[in-house]
Amino acid sequence: MTVIDWDKSDMLNYLGTYFPRSYAESYCIFGDYFIKNRPQLLEKDTISIFDFGCGTGGEIGGLITQLKQYNLRLKEVKVYGMDGNHHALRLCEPVLQNIATHIGINILFKPIPVTIDDFYDLSILDSVLNDKYDIIITFKAICEFVSKERFEKDNAYYQIVKTLLPKLKQDGLMLIVDITSYNDVTNEWLPKMLDAGIMSQPCMIVHLNEGYNKPIFVTHSHQNNDVSKVAWRMIIHKN
Repeated sequence: MTVIDWDKSDMLNYLGTYFPRSYAESYCIFGDYFIKNRPQLLEKDTISIFDFGCGTGGEIGGLITQLKQYNLRLKEVKVYGMDGNHHALRLCEPVLQNIATHIGINILFKPIPVTIDDFYDLSILDSVLNDKYDIIITFKAICEFVSKERFEKDNAYYQIVKTLLPKLKQDGLMLIVDITSYNDVTNEWLPKMLDAGIMSQPCMIVHLNEGYNKPIFVTHSHQNNDVSKVAWRMIIHKN
């Protein structure tokens, strides 16, 4: 799928189908990491998040829910959501405000309507991202660049991590989550491309799924025991 091309009707349908998956993926991955570790950001009363390809905000919701659970000091979360689909960005803000009301926290959302057509466009991020962030996430977005050959023969994971890592605070976390399928364009499994893309970066992997295909189950309004299969790598700056 190439979600960036979806219209409003597609996005509304997404809220009842794929949105719960993204929420559950983020909730499970960060929850598992937080229960085993105690990163410094869990001591902060304000946390900043940048989401590359935020869509309607499912992964942001799952992350913020876990931050609130493991950080009792947390009062405010600043969310910077970048996406090329304007319908998704318009839906994301009320979704996050509903989550804010539900869990009792202040969420400030700044939409960043930017479309990345190739790796040359990544330089745009230098002008629109003026700060460094506590957490950077991207969920099932980079695969679209691969399938559409946006970066030609270059490894899309390498290019995006190379661009985003300098935007991460020194004690911050970056999480990359993607689908686990075989890509006919590159003739390679996406998780292997992900590993190759981050291998030469000045970072360390601190959390990852076993193997390349981790199923996460979620029950929502449209389906019982819906299954989502993803691979993820959580990275930090190399000391």
